[in-house]
Amino acid sequence: MPKIIAIGNMKGGVGKTTTAVHLAQQLGKKHKVLLLDADEELQCALSWREGDYAAWRFDALPYREATEKMTLNYDYLVIDTKGNEQGGDLVSLAQDSDLLVVPTKPDGLSATGLMKTLAPLVSDGIQNYRVLIVANMGGRGEELREALADQDVPVLNTVVRHSTAVGDAAERQRPLEAYTSHKYAKLVDADYAAVTREILSNVR
Repeated sequence: MPKIIAIGNMKGGVGKTTTAVHLAQQLGKKHKVLLLDADEELQCALSWREGDYAAWRFDALPYREATEKMTLNYDYLVIDTKGNEQGGDLVSLAQDSDLLVVPTKPDGLSATGLMKTLAPLVSDGIQNYRVLIVANMGGRGEELREALADQDVPVLNTVVRHSTAVGDAAERQRPLEAYTSHKYAKLVDADYAAVTREILSNVR
């Protein structure tokens, strides 16, 4: 059976799709990976993957089209959830996954949304989730990571830096690794490689 890694947050605009795409791309270097896009309206992950980049390392489908028989051929399923999940949805998602990754940005609104996202997980005793801090600027990410750790919130050590290269990559339907001449694209891609290693250490 494939390992299932879900990416979700009750708040939108927190790097969910960027994380799903680059996690799938990193995992695809050594494993057979299927990304499932559960956002029926926008399908941002599918749109990103549809570019003609020759070295995409994962397959992608709408979540609703995937059957259990189809997924059995993969080592990992990465689920990019729809925006604005409800608390009960995330609890069910965590229960049905090997790991739930909750991305957040280190700004006030995102941090507030994060605590609301985590509340039902904590209330239901869910433990197989990890917070991922993305789009870090000016050390705020490290500060948030330390604050979460002090509150015993399971948070990944890697903090993904901010870069405008992410938006460019999505617009051009390429992964960050495709921009070999762009310094910050390479750095963010390296951050996601480190995130992937951490995630694998948490998926048994």
